[in-house]
Amino acid sequence: MLLSNLNLLATAPGGVARLRELILTLAVQGKLVPQDPADEPASVLLQKIRAEKDRLIAEGKIKKDKPLAAIAEEEKPFELPVGWEWGRLEQLSIAIVDCPHSTPKFVESGRLCLDTNSFKQGVLLPHKLRFVDESTFVERNARLAPQPGDLVFAREGSVGESILIPDGVDACLGQRVMLFRFSTQVSKEFVRLAISSTSFLDALLAMHKGIGAKHVNVGDMRNAVIPLPPLPEQSRIVTRVTALRRL
Repeated sequence: MLLSNLNLLATAPGGVARLRELILTLAVQGKLVPQDPADEPASVLLQKIRAEKDRLIAEGKIKKDKPLAAIAEEEKPFELPVGWEWGRLEQLSIAIVDCPHSTPKFVESGRLCLDTNSFKQGVLLPHKLRFVDESTFVERNARLAPQPGDLVFAREGSVGESILIPDGVDACLGQRVMLFRFSTQVSKEFVRLAISSTSFLDALLAMHKGIGAKHVNVGDMRNAVIPLPPLPEQSRIVTRVTALRRL
């Protein structure tokens, strides 16, 4: 149904943006690809993530995390397909760090510094990239040096834009972004798609009180809830979304 009407939807006024959101909505609700009863359920996946984190804690590679509150019914905006689970971003992450709360001094050329201008819809924008000198680079990476596969999320300005750091890219964090390092047990691109959906972002931004510019608090992101399919289905969803966007 979606495929047969793709051209009609995309060519309507504002159709591309609406179509992109429709695809994301169907994806995160389990309506884009069929479920496979043979897939290991996401409940087991969450257990594997917990075991991975416990191992890293025992090895002294990460700090012990605090117990998370159970996910309340009002935090679940829709009913999940069989085999899926709700999970907090903190549960799925090995590390979550905020950017340094200072504006770096940019230079004409040097080390890459990722800020909210650097990426859009999951892609780096070469003409928007900015750079810092070596000492600034080292200073801004003192807490955690970003690595390929980490997700950088814009929590102010272009709130909700995100990117998975590509292979071969060595960068520090600019201002108004935060970084997630996810468990090896999840599809990083699926999680990126889930936190890019309008429903997810609307729920986050609704927590913002006041008259200032819209922003997302780091604590709210840690506790944010996303739907989690079995791992094979995560991969099928990412493949399908990618194919539909190309069309």
